[in-house]
Order: sequence, then C-alpha cells, then structure tokens
Amino acid sequence: PAAGHEVLHVVRGRMELVTADRRRRLGPGDTALVPDGTWHRDAFDTHEGLDILYCAFDWPAATRYFEQVSNDTIAALDGDRRAQWTAMFDQLRSDTRGDGQADRALLRVRLLAVLLFLLREATGRPSREPSSASRQLMLRAKQYVHAHYAECVALDDIAEALDVSGYHLSHVFSRESDFSLFAYLMQVRMDKAKELLAAGGMNVSQVSRAVGYQDPNYFSKAFRRHVGLSPRQYALRHGR
Repeated sequence: PAAGHEVLHVVRGRMELVTADRRRRLGPGDTALVPDGTWHRDAFDTHEGLDILYCAFDWPAATRYFEQVSNDTIAALDGDRRAQWTAMFDQLRSDTRGDGQADRALLRVRLLAVLLFLLREATGRPSREPSSASRQLMLRAKQYVHAHYAECVALDDIAEALDVSGYHLSHVFSRESDFSLFAYLMQVRMDKAKELLAAGGMNVSQVSRAVGYQDPNYFSKAFRRHVGLSPRQYALRHGR
C-alpha cells in the first residue's frame, strides 16, 4: 500500500507546517507528524534553504496510534526525553546511506522505535518506586559529565568522583534515565561538537580535543556514526 503518514524532522533551516486549523513553526531539531489524509502545506524561505529528514510510512495500527499520539506529545518532551529523541533521529539519519535489504529493514526498525517512543510518552511511562537518592545520584552524574566532558573521563572516574561503585552508578543511571551513562556522555560531547563546528574558527583536531577526544580520527568516526556526516561535512553544511 502507498505510504501516507509522514514524519518531518528539520535538520537545517526553518519552516511552517500549515494545516487546516494550525500553523506550526519548526526549526532545527523540531519534528512534526502528519497523519494520512491531513491537508497541509510546507512554507519556508527558499533563500535560507531547508534540510529535512522525511519519512513516509503505512502502518495497520496507525489509526489507533494517532488517537493517542500527536504533535503535542512531541512538544511536551522534557530535557532528558528531548535529548533522547534527538539522538534517535541522529541515529536514523546515519542509517539512510545504504540501499540494501538489510539497510531498509534497519530503517524501518529505527522509525518504529521513534513512533513507539512517542506512544510510551503519550500513554504513560511505567511507574517506578520513588527513589530520591537514586535520582540525586543520576543528576550529580549528569552535572559531572557537563563539567568534565572535555576530559578523558570513563565510568570509573565518574563513580570515584561521586564516591560510589561503577556498577552501582551504571545501574542507577540507566534505570533513572532510560539510557546509559556512556550514551549520555556521548550525546553531550556530540552536541558540543556540533555547536563548535557550526560556529567555525576551530579545525577538527581542535574540536576533537575540546570535547574529550585525543585522537581526531577516532572522534571523526564516532561523529559520523552518531550524526551521519563527517565533522567537515557538518561544518560546511551548518556553518554560520
């Protein structure tokens, strides 16, 4: 069947998604859902340009899905959920280069993960036993990451600074935030690297060291896996 539902994720530029009852402004990192049959048009400045990740799909469960999930679900994502959401799209973009059967299957899995992530947010996350101590430990770990991401830090370094075991910290962080401490450190570093590359004035080696990587080649490989572009390509595309 023809794929009629759409997901629009803005990578660069700005646009307005105009529907019959609403105008939604979207900028870099913003996402919109357009269910099949929704009248809409996209408005953007042709001089500024627009780079979007466009996904079209068909799904037997879509009618029930869109009864529970809307663009308001995306707008309600908080800081941690927003970071996780952005990382999922970075990963989706990085997997769009191949055209083999396995590549297409992987893209479908990535897109399904995006859709189910929103469904979980809309229908309520599993309840957890209140644990202020665990949450405080998770927040302290995040603060440490933001203060020391430019250093060569590992799980044991963070655990030692917080006076807990590496195993305990890893377990608590994953439970409280739904992603690993390593994934969070990677996200913080990649976000800062994208910011520095877009600002200009630093070469790849300098950006690499500024976000905690001593080996520029390793940094470049990690950046490409995470973002889908090499650091130089990202700088050329997003430079100010």
